[in-house]
Amino acid sequence: MQLFCPACHAAFAGSNQCPQCGGLLLLPHETAGADAPHPKPLPPIPQPTPAGRVVVGAVFALSLYLGLRKLATGVVLAAHSDPGAWWSSLEGLATVCGGQVVAVIFGSVLAAAGRVGGFVFGATVGAVCGVLFLAAEIAAGAPLHDLVLYIQPLVLAAVGGIAGVYAARVWGAVPAIDMPIPDRNKLSSSRFAIGEPATTGRPTAWARILVGALLMVVAVTSADPVRKGFQKYSGGMLKVDSVGQAQFITWQFAVLGVLVGGGLAGAATGAGTRHGIIAGGLGGVGVLGATAARGEALGPISYWLGKLSLGELAPTDPAAAAAAVGGVLFLGLLGGWLGGSLFQPLAPEHVRRRLRMGMD
Repeated sequence: MQLFCPACHAAFAGSNQCPQCGGLLLLPHETAGADAPHPKPLPPIPQPTPAGRVVVGAVFALSLYLGLRKLATGVVLAAHSDPGAWWSSLEGLATVCGGQVVAVIFGSVLAAAGRVGGFVFGATVGAVCGVLFLAAEIAAGAPLHDLVLYIQPLVLAAVGGIAGVYAARVWGAVPAIDMPIPDRNKLSSSRFAIGEPATTGRPTAWARILVGALLMVVAVTSADPVRKGFQKYSGGMLKVDSVGQAQFITWQFAVLGVLVGGGLAGAATGAGTRHGIIAGGLGGVGVLGATAARGEALGPISYWLGKLSLGELAPTDPAAAAAAVGGVLFLGLLGGWLGGSLFQPLAPEHVRRRLRMGMD
């Protein structure tokens, strides 16, 4: 075995003393880091506070929305003779909501990039912007009983949360690595493992998938009754101004419910995307079965088919059925990915027990 002379910086075999200087030869791990100077610790990197990130993201989102709103106003003034009536139509409502969604996505990504907990940052930015948008619409003279005004902050919070999770995963936080240099006398070749540990796939949690798919079907089938219940039991305080607004709000309720079902299916599984796809496929088949049993398209499905220019087809037509199942499948995939990203799987119970007892 070769031994190392720290004075001559050379290795020799068959002797305990250096043949050149007569010094004592050492094992290689005994000299590791002996002469290496210890660097000074780097100064801490300044980090903005969470509140500061939320404020910056919200300010940028509001600024972007004002710019988009001014651009849309110019286009409407140039192309329509009655701009006030156009802003009150379904196209105007979709333009306003679309601009708010784009602005919130931009602000949420800006607030959540490079930080842990992107969902909290994004959802907070979305909620703050939603409340400010609501206050601005009410101050501008929007009727207080308009139901769509109170649904939009919830939608923006959900959109902001999704954008925040995506930003935190793409632009992850810089890891804080603390790697102290171990005592060289305690180093041993037994610490080095040969080969890589075998990796096992995540099992499929069919119970979660079935519950998530059931929740998707319930959300789509009950979205219209829920919207009508809000209008009925609010004592006339909440209502919609047109059939198009009612269909749009019903579709929003269904979308939120399907996202929650996909998130429930993918949470704490370690394979959220796979669970979301399976739950979305089963949910889409269940929605298709509910549509066939009813004999007509459900409210959210009818709105979705109308936006795809398939509203004139029968709900059991292959193209209409594919569009309905595909929409639920996509939302299930998105919800499963979000649930799997937010709620990571826990360690097995025996490992957690050892950690709690300090035996690991």
